[in-house]
Amino acid sequence: MPNCKNCGRKWTWKTIVLNTLKLTNKVNCPHCGETQYIVPKSRKLTGVFSFLPAFIIIGSSMIFDLDGWDLILLTPTLILAALFVYPFFMKLSNDNETGLLK
Repeated sequence: MPNCKNCGRKWTWKTIVLNTLKLTNKVNCPHCGETQYIVPKSRKLTGVFSFLPAFIIIGSSMIFDLDGWDLILLTPTLILAALFVYPFFMKLSNDNETGLLK
């Protein structure tokens, strides 16, 4: 779990997920209120975790010949798994890095 770069306190899983769903890299620390930014590498991981369930569903339906009910059960499970794992890879920074040149 990430720590605030200002106050050093660890963020909760719930706070991270709710801030990630806002679709912006600018988030406020729930402890000190200072603005923190999600580093570009973490934003790239968000993209990977967003599309990974779709690739797994398409691939498994082609390989294992899954029917509709299997896909209906598999989809929310994979989406929840991606939401569960992402906060452990998130990093914060005090500076707004664009990540275009890195």
